[in-house]
Amino acid sequence: MHTSTARRNPLAILLVTFFLLIPVLLAFDTTTPVLFFCLGMMNLAVAGRVDVRRYLVTVGILSGVGVGLFLLNVLFPAKGVNGFQRGVAVFLRSTALVSLSVGYILLVDPYDLIRSLMQNLKLPPRLGFALFAGWNVIPLLKRDLEIIRHTHAVRSGGVGKPFRGFLRAAVTLLSGAVRHGERVSLSMAARGIDEAANRTFIKNIQWTWKDTVYCLVGFCVAAGTFLILIYLGRFTFQLS
Repeated sequence: MHTSTARRNPLAILLVTFFLLIPVLLAFDTTTPVLFFCLGMMNLAVAGRVDVRRYLVTVGILSGVGVGLFLLNVLFPAKGVNGFQRGVAVFLRSTALVSLSVGYILLVDPYDLIRSLMQNLKLPPRLGFALFAGWNVIPLLKRDLEIIRHTHAVRSGGVGKPFRGFLRAAVTLLSGAVRHGERVSLSMAARGIDEAANRTFIKNIQWTWKDTVYCLVGFCVAAGTFLILIYLGRFTFQLS
């Protein structure tokens, strides 16, 4: 969990991010990803505040996939295809997709997203609070895994077959996850989550007119840029 730094409703930011992702997904040129990468940076500046260092490090690491695809196209080009040009297009597209996705993940608190879904889109409380519970169980599983590793190290004296140790840890962790799930289920039932209709929330995530304006402007900018690229012949369509 991280503290939300978003100025807009998480659903509004998700919608604008979706508007920016679609043209990049459809493009196979070098211009479209670069332009929408820049638009994504502008969107982050408008929608909230992101830790720049963490953002750049995360994008840099995940962009390694794009580097691999670039090298694959350059070293093993398809017959009759400019491998370098295709590799650059693939790298730019993958990097743009990564940057837009990472920006949203770092900007929006997942808890606020779930609250917004329940309050604004009427996500059933049973499902919403199950997502809350699942997210809270993750740290418990990390703790359990460390305990399991230390226990196995003590029992085996630090010597053992890695694969067999991995299987033992996986089985033990799975049984622990089942117990955590049972406790969460009983806790939710005791709080009347199953029969909840109208609920109050400590933190309200409201959709305001500013969110509507933000979405409209985001759509117009993304669609306008997309149409201009098509008109100028700078857009190349390809899904693969």
